Amino acid sequence: MKALNDRMETLQRESVAAELAERVAAIFERYPLLSGFSVQQRSTVAKDRAMAQLEGELCLADVSANTLPGFRLTQEFCNEIASALLEMMEEQPDASGMLSGRTFARTFQ
Repeated sequence: MKALNDRMETLQRESVAAELAERVAAIFERYPLLSGFSVQQRSTVAKDRAMAQLEGELCLADVSANTLPGFRLTQEFCNEIASALLEMMEEQPDASGMLSGRTFARTFQ
């Protein structure tokens, strides 16, 4: 019985991880200038690194973008990223644990 429970938990984690990967890829696709961001516990980041509150103690931090002349990294831009993450966290409650402490970066091929 324990093996069955372990297998079910593994399948659930894999499903959430796949959903997380898809959502993060969609964020990078939606915002072509976005280079990367992290999700951290608010207590572990300096005030100037925390860009938007997420769920509980989680916050969006370290947002970076490839800037073009005239482009500024605004709070509205960060809030849009945070909104996409919050939407995913509402749909997949287990995602919060998988987001915490992670850095996401655009990959170039």
